[in-house]
Amino acid sequence: MLLLGGLESRQLQVRFEGYLGATQRETRAVEELQVRIGDGPLRSFALTSIVSLMGNGPMGMDILQQVDMIQPNFIFTGDQKLIDQIAAAQPNQLLKITGYTQYGSQFVLVERVEESAPITGPTPTPSWRERFLGF
Repeated sequence: MLLLGGLESRQLQVRFEGYLGATQRETRAVEELQVRIGDGPLRSFALTSIVSLMGNGPMGMDILQQVDMIQPNFIFTGDQKLIDQIAAAQPNQLLKITGYTQYGSQFVLVERVEESAPITGPTPTPSWRERFLGF
């Protein structure tokens, strides 16, 4: 089955990186999203990176654009242990959430969650220059 633009209707593996409960300004995030974690309330998520892990699928920013007008932008669901881990994150902990979604869907089935130790002081989010040029 094909969607508009020739994208196949299949599962996409995506990794979200960012800070739950932090603002875009505090983290130099790409965008500040509204997310729901399990059945919880809407929360802000300062997105620093979204990457499609599918080699021939849509880019991360394409996936983000498809849910731009939907509230919440994403709903993280799946294993309760992983959902609780996301919900308990502090605003100064970098989260890397890997999961499955479909193009245009706001639902993300969480597969893995990685979190940094709480960061004190300014967040170490690299600028675009630092990210691509290394300095």
